[in-house]
Amino acid sequence: MSTRNLKYLFKPASIAVIGASNRAGSVGALVMRNLLHGGFQGPIMPVNPNYQAVAGIWAYPEVAALPMVPELAVICTSATTVPALIEELGQWGTRAAIVISADLKQSGDEQGNTLQTLMLER
Repeated sequence: MSTRNLKYLFKPASIAVIGASNRAGSVGALVMRNLLHGGFQGPIMPVNPNYQAVAGIWAYPEVAALPMVPELAVICTSATTVPALIEELGQWGTRAAIVISADLKQSGDEQGNTLQTLMLER
C-alpha cells in the first residue's frame, strides 16, 4: 500500500464533512463539533442539501458546489450513497476520505458487503 496520500488523511489542509448536520447527537453534528473545537485551522466545508448553515458555517448542497477541492472528506451519510460519493470525490481530486456509515457493513448483510466492495473499488 502506498503512503503518498497519508498526509491528507492525518494532516489535511481542508476538510469537507458530507452529511454534516445540526441535529443533536447525529454523526454529522458530532464530526463538525469535534473539528471546530479540536483545533483544526483549515477550511471546514459542511455538505448537506437540507441546511443553509451547519454549526454556524455556510453549508453546500452537494460536493460539486464546494468552493475548493477538499484534501479530506469525512462522509457521514447512509451507506447507499458512499460508492458514488467516493467516485465523485476522487474525480474531483480529493486525496483521502473517512467513511463513518454505521450501515456500510453489518455482520452477514449482503447489501453492506456489496456497498463496501463498490466503495473500495472506486
